[in-house]
Amino acid sequence: MKVVAAMNGLVSSDVAALYALRYAALFDHTLCLLHVLNPTDRREEVEMSMAEAEEAAFHYGVKTERVFLTGEPADAIEKYLAATRTDTLFCSTRIRKKKRFFQNSLSEKLSRLSLPANLAVLRVAHVNAVFVTENILLPIREDRLSARKFAFFSAMAKAFGAATEIYSIHPADRRRIDAMDTHTARMLFQKINSRLGHYANTMKLLDIPLTIKHALTSSEVDQILHHLARHNFQLMIIGGRRLAKFPGFFRENPMERLFWHTPVNTIAFYAREKR
Repeated sequence: MKVVAAMNGLVSSDVAALYALRYAALFDHTLCLLHVLNPTDRREEVEMSMAEAEEAAFHYGVKTERVFLTGEPADAIEKYLAATRTDTLFCSTRIRKKKRFFQNSLSEKLSRLSLPANLAVLRVAHVNAVFVTENILLPIREDRLSARKFAFFSAMAKAFGAATEIYSIHPADRRRIDAMDTHTARMLFQKINSRLGHYANTMKLLDIPLTIKHALTSSEVDQILHHLARHNFQLMIIGGRRLAKFPGFFRENPMERLFWHTPVNTIAFYAREKR
């Protein structure tokens, strides 16, 4: 089984490769360093980045391999994944002035495909955070947490030996929030905690510290950003498809807002399509 890191010679893809490395080390998977040849990226810079990733992999006892592809990047990667047994593909976003992170980007194109592997799209806010990841946040809507998203979340926590927090967001308009008394809110949160109990028990068995917190809010993204600003997280994991389905709350895509404004490294996780 392989974990693939898409590399382009930029620092952001180097960091994505390090996250991929820690994930691969946890499961004893091979780390595949992949690049699709194109006129924009310089091959010598890509190979230098690959060499650095290989050196880091050596210290973790992880086997590596280099793969160079040709053709349209998203199609080439899709064909490669179809021909290999891949657990997760890690890639990073580029910061492009006057453009959105995902608009016509490789990560956007990959997220729209029915890939035979999980997809982890990384937004790098702090390069060095990958070396000191001690606390990981997973925001969810109420109790909506899929087993596959939880599996990735817990795996990343185990790979880094990090403590975790599930932040349960309860969307509500201002009138409902003002009308809700303390007892009603407490009962609501207890019900959610009960529904998430099996995940909490799993984390206990894995010896991963977990806390569950709640928030009633009329603005999900603003609430998450506020929470990040007040606490010491180095990594946040969000559900790619789920968050993208709530444009009605915002003038812009909520994931786009999170990626632009997040103060911590953020991975948008897309579970592999069921076959």
